[in-house]
Amino acid sequence: MCFRPAEITMKTCPQCGATNKPVAKVCAECGAELDNTKIDFDADQAALDAANMMPRQPQPPAPSGAPKPPEAPRATPKPPSMDA
Repeated sequence: MCFRPAEITMKTCPQCGATNKPVAKVCAECGAELDNTKIDFDADQAALDAANMMPRQPQPPAPSGAPKPPEAPRATPKPPSMDA
């Protein structure tokens, strides 16, 4: 099994644009509150994997009385000749 490091990004202050540590609760420059929502990347990936593994539902066949698409026009046949 392969382990990948946690995805950690620096937090950007919505007020002044300063870059803060990932664990910061407030901006070190202006004191504004930072977004502290936690994202569970493993749960998101598991949900995507489960959605991709779901079997697709077969489509029912078209009813037999359904209209057929129009065909391309055909060349008109020549009338029989009167040479007999």
